[in-house]
Amino acid sequence: MDIENEKTEEEIAELVADALTAIGFSASSQDTGGGICCVVLERKGGGEIVWGTADFNWGASVVNADGEIESSLETKCPSDSQDIAAIVEAIRGASVAAGETTTGAV
Repeated sequence: MDIENEKTEEEIAELVADALTAIGFSASSQDTGGGICCVVLERKGGGEIVWGTADFNWGASVVNADGEIESSLETKCPSDSQDIAAIVEAIRGASVAAGETTTGAV
């Protein structure tokens, strides 16, 4: 990969959030501090699904309306991926499959 064209974690989070919004999710990117950026989806019934790259693959914490973590979601999409379409599909697929959101149908 050409290092000059490599996107930052913040740029990837923003592009992924924008792409998820374009397919019907309520999504945003969020800088949680310390250089950590997440993609946040509104959760069906309240709360959020907070997607990030803290592990080898993209994963999420499912948070209820009170801010408590209820569960987690995983993908097979590598956290160092620069492929926005693949990241979006992984997040969309895992969120819908888990029944956490009903938006983002393709």
